[in-house]
Amino acid sequence: MATSLWDQYKALPPRTRMYIGLGVMAFATAGLYISDAMEEKLDPARRPVKAAAAAAGPSSSSNNDISK
Repeated sequence: MATSLWDQYKALPPRTRMYIGLGVMAFATAGLYISDAMEEKLDPARRPVKAAAAAAGPSSSSNNDISK
């Protein structure tokens, strides 16, 4: 008879289940901090506009004058 994953988990000693739970919480906490740090460093919306791109102005291909 096949046992479910939950039954196998419940068959573990309580200390082992506690260590598994603490490991999952530590992994999740580290993921939250790492993702926040990566978002601050890599978020394109927060990057400053380069001076060359700002000085060039709008490109001529997007400057369609329909009112001719």
